[in-house]
Amino acid sequence: MPTPNGKNILIVDDDDDLTNLFQTFLEYDGYKVDAFTDPIDALYSFRKNVYDLVLLDLETPKMNGIILSQKLKNIDPTLLFCFITTNIEFIEHLKRNNLDIKNIVIHKSIWLNELRTKVHSLLFNQQQQNKEDKDKLLILI
Repeated sequence: MPTPNGKNILIVDDDDDLTNLFQTFLEYDGYKVDAFTDPIDALYSFRKNVYDLVLLDLETPKMNGIILSQKLKNIDPTLLFCFITTNIEFIEHLKRNNLDIKNIVIHKSIWLNELRTKVHSLLFNQQQQNKEDKDKLLILI
């Protein structure tokens, strides 16, 4: 079912309370949200071209967020990710290979208004990039 802003979000975090809080808050903002506490369930339920953004805990049992993101990216290469973590050292390690990692990370604990700002920013930037790509394509035609 389309939402007022037409955006769908997948949340995967083993913290049930946090997952429910994020889901409720983002649904209040008009997003369609599917949430999982088990990354394997999320992977098996994943459908290509359905989600605009995945909020993904880096440290989950059974499969960590990096591996899950790679598996989801193999299914849908256009998927946008934002990682959720308390592990500052892991993010510092990731920064060595990707300086922009701070733009796609949510540090626990986060204020809900910060979550809203991060999600809106990521989705707006993706929408702008898609528009620019379409404009470039029109110029080539």
